[in-house]
Amino acid sequence: MIHTLKDLRERFGPAWLEQGSHFLKNHAAFIPQVQRGGALITALINTDQQQLRVYVRVQMDPGKEVQINGECSCSSGQNCSHVAAVLIKALLDEQEMPTEALDTTEGSRRLDRPAKGAEDYPPGVHQRLIYLLRPDPTDPSRIEVEPRCARALKNGGYSDDRIYEPAWAQRGTPPRFLLKTDLDILAVLNQGEAIKPSLKGKSGEQLLRAMLETGRCHLGHISGKTLRLGKPQSATPCWEVDSIGNQRIRWHERATIFLASLWCLESDRCTPLASDLSGALVEELAAMPPVTPEQVPKVTADLQKRFPDTILPPLRQIRVEQRPPVAPRPCLHLSGQEMPLACLSFEYHDIRIGTRGAPLQFKDGTQVHLIRDEPAEQHCIERLISLGFRIHEGLSRERATDCFSLADEPLPWLDFQSRQLPEWETQGWRVTRDKDFPHRLARPDHWYSELEPLGTEADGHGVSVGVVLEGQRINLLPVLVQWLHELPPDRRGERLDELIHEHGMIVPLEDGRHLLLSRNRVRQIVETLFELHDSKLDEMQHLRLNRFQLARLAELDESPDGEPLQWLGAEALHSLAETLRKIESIPAITPPAGLRAELRPYQQQGLDWLQFLRTHRLGGILADDMGLGKTVQTLAHLLYEKEQGRLDSPSLVVAPTSLMTNWQREAQRFAPDLRTRVLHGPQRHELFEGMGKQDLLITTYPLLLRDQDRLLVQEYHLLILDEAQAIKNPKAKVGAIARQLNARHRVCLTGTPMENHLGELWSLFDFLLPGLLGEEHQFRRRCRKPIEKWGDEYQADRLRRRIRPFLLRRTKQAVAPELPPKTEILRTVVLGETQRELYEDIRQNMYQRVRKEVAEKGLSRCGILILTALLKLRQVCCDPRLISPEDRGRIEAGHSAKLELLMDLLPEMIEEGRRILLFSQFTSMLGLIEQALQAAGIDYVLLTGNTRDRTTPIDRFQTGKVPLFLISLKAGGVGLNLTAADTVIHYDPWWNPAVERQAADRAHRIGQENPVFVYKLISEGTVEERIQIMQERKQALADGLYDSTGAADPQWTENDLEELFGPLA
Repeated sequence: MIHTLKDLRERFGPAWLEQGSHFLKNHAAFIPQVQRGGALITALINTDQQQLRVYVRVQMDPGKEVQINGECSCSSGQNCSHVAAVLIKALLDEQEMPTEALDTTEGSRRLDRPAKGAEDYPPGVHQRLIYLLRPDPTDPSRIEVEPRCARALKNGGYSDDRIYEPAWAQRGTPPRFLLKTDLDILAVLNQGEAIKPSLKGKSGEQLLRAMLETGRCHLGHISGKTLRLGKPQSATPCWEVDSIGNQRIRWHERATIFLASLWCLESDRCTPLASDLSGALVEELAAMPPVTPEQVPKVTADLQKRFPDTILPPLRQIRVEQRPPVAPRPCLHLSGQEMPLACLSFEYHDIRIGTRGAPLQFKDGTQVHLIRDEPAEQHCIERLISLGFRIHEGLSRERATDCFSLADEPLPWLDFQSRQLPEWETQGWRVTRDKDFPHRLARPDHWYSELEPLGTEADGHGVSVGVVLEGQRINLLPVLVQWLHELPPDRRGERLDELIHEHGMIVPLEDGRHLLLSRNRVRQIVETLFELHDSKLDEMQHLRLNRFQLARLAELDESPDGEPLQWLGAEALHSLAETLRKIESIPAITPPAGLRAELRPYQQQGLDWLQFLRTHRLGGILADDMGLGKTVQTLAHLLYEKEQGRLDSPSLVVAPTSLMTNWQREAQRFAPDLRTRVLHGPQRHELFEGMGKQDLLITTYPLLLRDQDRLLVQEYHLLILDEAQAIKNPKAKVGAIARQLNARHRVCLTGTPMENHLGELWSLFDFLLPGLLGEEHQFRRRCRKPIEKWGDEYQADRLRRRIRPFLLRRTKQAVAPELPPKTEILRTVVLGETQRELYEDIRQNMYQRVRKEVAEKGLSRCGILILTALLKLRQVCCDPRLISPEDRGRIEAGHSAKLELLMDLLPEMIEEGRRILLFSQFTSMLGLIEQALQAAGIDYVLLTGNTRDRTTPIDRFQTGKVPLFLISLKAGGVGLNLTAADTVIHYDPWWNPAVERQAADRAHRIGQENPVFVYKLISEGTVEERIQIMQERKQALADGLYDSTGAADPQWTENDLEELFGPLA
């Protein structure tokens, strides 16, 4: 205590001090306790009429004067009698004197003197020696002492503390901040042999009192309260059961230690304890190790025998129970007391044990013995370590369980809580969190998007996107805009996944929690709505979008993380976005009655799509392959509009000059009810008169420029650009005029919406849906450059998804979607020993011949010999008997591994009810297969180039009379309809994949109702397998091998020869 009664008298005068003394003498019970924290003294005064709070700050200024400033909640407010009473009460407590001491001369003298420990320091010395006490949890008779040097602060606290070893005081001249008392204490501490100084026995008790008298003794930490000597209390022994069922002697409700006598340690005082027991018994009980349940009878008997005249509290009888093995339940607690930690423990039979705890636990009066599953526990530890966690050894030892640290910054912790913990909780993990855990994760209820009309349609709509947290909407667009503006301008064109942290993006909340936003979702919002940061928010923190740009909102529904998006307001626009996202579910309409054509299914789909776009006032590109009827689909759309009464103004077709008459002819043929006029020829100006009464006007791109004055004044129902790549240059004048035409709806027709680069595609969409793909410079930066220059598949996929609802393209191969699936299966077989020997013999001979001729003539002039050599190798793979005896030489033909595989497959397939087409390019191989089938009693039909009657075998197979059809590839690879088959086997692979597909299409074609399985039999490690691989890598080689006559010109290379003629793998 730095103030005395004399200080109070000098500062406030005798009268003020007398008022405080008088209040304290008469109302001491009103001030039960005074709290001291550094320079601050606080007390709560409970009078009969009111409750008063008193705060007093006592400081010593550089001139050694005591500064006292008190505040009270009474009407006086400052330095009242209540403040005086509290200050006097604090002095009495410091000197351990009762209130009655105020009336004695000795008491007044003591209060006029500084308390022990308040020694004078030399001027300018601000360092102090602090004594930290740390009881040893394993030895209650020992207290570790850690002297520390620290700088004293004006508020009574300390800073810049560090260890001060006792031996340092003995080296040379002691530092000025060490007082005589400190030197005496350090000298005694330095005499010990232990690494850390400690207090023990009678000398330790004397040192403890000396350190307490300095006023610079603290328990555990320098920031804790100053320890002082407490008033002696009585000690009543009792037995306490610890957490594992063992019993220890307890003397006081607080922690006790034994030096020469018992002491009680509290946060602000050390109190000597007095016991009625003898000193020897107290010492023995204090030093006694924990008593296990099995030791209770023996310890009880020993104590009674040794101290028969002493009445001791009885030891409890503890039951012991062995629990059966169970799987542990992992428990993870996120703690924030010292630092962010994840503390792991395990539950066995509803009993939680730390990873470093004993397999003994005390529960409901029973010591429970648990059998731990150490491999399972270790697996959980390794799972945490695999995620980047590291064990904090110090805190783990202190808490008897593994405590893991991850990172100081919040992102890894938030990512762990959002991604990993939910999965672990579903697996049975129990997860808890401290309220003071600094990286608490706030889980949003859901994402939302709100649309608000901003007035007229020209004003557009305001869009906000964010999350709902505990019922409150949080618009995230302002946060994202701020984040984007903080990015360096020269990096704004880079891919966003390089700018967002791998764990995601965090948004701090006012209550200390954090929102962790999915990296993919943030990137999606930015790329969808901001077009790489060029858009601005309005005063309502909304993003303004025009009607065409609203189509982007469909992308927000396609969550990359499966998080649903709740739409608020503008339900019709949400419906549009939802429909665009599920474009395949567009409702079908009935074709117009006046259409003189029967639409094929894909053409009906095209009509439905055009009507869908019209309904939602959107434009699109019909990009079917040439010859699939883009014109008839468009005419059907126009005629439907007329029959529905919506064609109240003409529609305009702008086409290349060469297609103008085709439009006129097709309109007359398929939609004669349309009033059609062609605006062409030298007399066309007369045709402009009354053009508003027509249904369909047709002009050309060159005339669009010449006649713009007449065409721009007319309002059109539908504007159609045929071969729309004519406006692919956004700077061309014809495109500018087309954009100025006044039309309710717009459609482009082209089989090549992009001929050279993506800028052409942008130009078409800028005509159809201005703003959908952003401004040209944005599109060039965001799409063209990444996709065309770097092959950015992510941006290419985003572009495909954005334009998908507005671009309908069907190829000739895709107009029969009703076909069942076709599955290709590769079956490999290993050549037998004799077959391998023959293959290697022929390979080496032919390779030497090829190499010799290549050396003489050059690679380009050896095609026939190369094909002949490959043919022989392929024949060996099929069956050695295909090789002539002259070529076989001494090697016997032997058996065929591939034929054996075939004869294993066929009976099983036939028994399953399969209908099989078997193709081979070698008719001689079909003959050998016939022999095997006849020997096995399998019925079949055969078709080769020598077959005169083709109808009979086809009918027998199609009507189900035989299950197997052997077909020569050249004779039956095209022109047959064999939809009765559901299985195709290519016995020997054909080098041109297109020919193989054509053969398989004998079964997989319109009319087929069953899934088709295509088997390819390949000899492993041979030329067959290598050609199969090379086909995928080098299409030119496949093209060169499709005909054994060598009609095509194979582009051989040295590497090809080495690979094809390589030895068996």
